[in-house]
Amino acid sequence: MSRFEETSKRLQRVKARIPEFPLQLLTLTRLNYHVQKRIQDLTNAALRKHGLTESSYLVLAVLYGSEQETMTPGTLAETCSQKPANMTRICNDLEKQGLIRRGSLSDDRRAVTVTLNDAGRECIRRLLPDVWGNLRNTFDGFSAEEMQQQEQYYLRQLSNLNRAEPSDEHS
Repeated sequence: MSRFEETSKRLQRVKARIPEFPLQLLTLTRLNYHVQKRIQDLTNAALRKHGLTESSYLVLAVLYGSEQETMTPGTLAETCSQKPANMTRICNDLEKQGLIRRGSLSDDRRAVTVTLNDAGRECIRRLLPDVWGNLRNTFDGFSAEEMQQQEQYYLRQLSNLNRAEPSDEHS
C-alpha cells in the first residue's frame, strides 16, 4: 500500500465524522504535498552525491539564474525563503567549499554581495542533470499539453493564494 493510500483513508475517516469536510480539497492538497516531498527526497539524494543540501543547491541555482550571478545576502535570503541567519550559515558553507565568494559593491563598501565563482558555476552545471532527471521521471507519460495545463493550474492557484489574506475566519 502506498503512503498516500493511508493518507486517503485518514481523510475519508475525517469526512465520515465531519460531513462538511472538503474531502476533495484536502485530497488534492495532500497529494501535492506527497509529490513535492518525494521530489525533495529524490533531489536531496542526488545533491548528497555532490556534497550539497537542498538549501545550498537553491542558493547556487538562484545565483546562476540571476543576471550577474550576484545578489545581496538579504535578497538571496528572501528569494530562497530563508531567514538571514540561516542564509549566513549556508553562504559560509558554500564559501568554505569554494563555490561562492563574498564581496562588496564598488559604490558602497558596507553592502555585501554574494557571487557565484567558477567552481560554483561548474558545480551547478554538473548537478543540474541529476536534478532535472528526477523531474523528468515525475512527469513521465505527461504530454506537452498536459504539462502546460498543469502549469496553468499552478499559476491560478498561486494567484489565488497571493490574493488571500491570512485570517482566523472560517469559511
